[in-house]
Amino acid sequence: MAASVETTTVQADSENSFVCKLCLKIAAKYTCPRCNMGYCSLACYQSEKHAGCSEAFYKDCVVNELSQMTSGSDDKQKVLEMLAKDLEERGEEGDGSEDDLADRVEGLDLDEDIGVVWGRLKPEEKEEFARMLQDGRLARLIELWTPWWKCAENQKLVLERETGNKKQISQKMPEILPDIPDINSLLKNNRPSAECKFDLLNILFAYAFVSRIHNGCHLECPMDSTQDVLESCFVLRDQNRCGSVGEAVQKSLDDVCSRGKKSEGSSHSFNLTVLEDVRHLASGPGKMDSLTFISAALSDLISLFQTALKVIKKELRDRRKSGEDEIDLTTLRSSVFRAEKKLSFLLSWSQRYGMGVHQLLPQLQFEIETRQAEADQVSEIKAAVESNIEQLKPTDKEVKKHSPLTSRTGTAKIIELD
Repeated sequence: MAASVETTTVQADSENSFVCKLCLKIAAKYTCPRCNMGYCSLACYQSEKHAGCSEAFYKDCVVNELSQMTSGSDDKQKVLEMLAKDLEERGEEGDGSEDDLADRVEGLDLDEDIGVVWGRLKPEEKEEFARMLQDGRLARLIELWTPWWKCAENQKLVLERETGNKKQISQKMPEILPDIPDINSLLKNNRPSAECKFDLLNILFAYAFVSRIHNGCHLECPMDSTQDVLESCFVLRDQNRCGSVGEAVQKSLDDVCSRGKKSEGSSHSFNLTVLEDVRHLASGPGKMDSLTFISAALSDLISLFQTALKVIKKELRDRRKSGEDEIDLTTLRSSVFRAEKKLSFLLSWSQRYGMGVHQLLPQLQFEIETRQAEADQVSEIKAAVESNIEQLKPTDKEVKKHSPLTSRTGTAKIIELD
């Protein structure tokens, strides 16, 4: 029997490169964002073969979850207290001879020393934290980020500009970069491509998507966020271009669905939410400030990429000193540098030609409504199938009649494989 399993595995490997690399039995449904290894289940992800990545993942989780709590150290302390209470109820803290959790984190600044907190957790505490993350208990403690382009305060931009009161503009919106060069000075006698407006839609989708999956904290993890943007943005990779609204939208959805963000990226409702975000960003707060949101989004992305370049530069210096391989970082630096230049170009372009994006809003709305209708249709079909599932099941008599294990005389045949 073992031989037949081995043959099946080899055959699956030759026909499908997405077989789980840990158990070598089942098709891989997920991809580890750290090592790019395909795996089929949580059990395989947490197996000894993958212990290095899973341990690092849970460390990142505790750091990110604690750092994203906007209510200060009280909420962070609440998480640690919840963790200690759960462990006590499970009876996993032993005989109490070791220092308890409160003693081990005493004196730490929970706003600054989050990484140190992880190092002071016991293995069972780290496992419990993972359970809290998976069952949603941590999510209930974290304030869900409201995108700045949907905040009511930023919609007041129009009235504030009209009355000349610019001091009260909401600080939730990213600051627009100063001294934006004129596009004509960059192109001299040439005119920009008409495809720029389609490229911008693709970029705005990636910006909204990454901002949401990082809960508004994308600037706090510049390397991860920058790579997420590159993976989610067709036009920022290898200087690609979009030729229409439909292509810009489809490329965005293709990238999001193929990049492995199973928790959000495969959700139709989430993708539609991000498309609505693109419409908000492209529309702006009002007629008099219609380009404000576009300029703010591009400025935020440029700041993110510039910060990532600084981090990469420092990491390259450290690797050269230690003699480590730096090819991957050099390649990433080149990609980030080119993307940042394209973003800067589009920021300049938008100041003179950005109004052209508003002409695309009816087409963008059509794309949103079309995909919403498709999603609704799929939901209706799914609901109809689920409501009639009992009627679709074969009867016991039909199962016995068509069973391959039953002979004409009704005797079950058992086939054994060596």
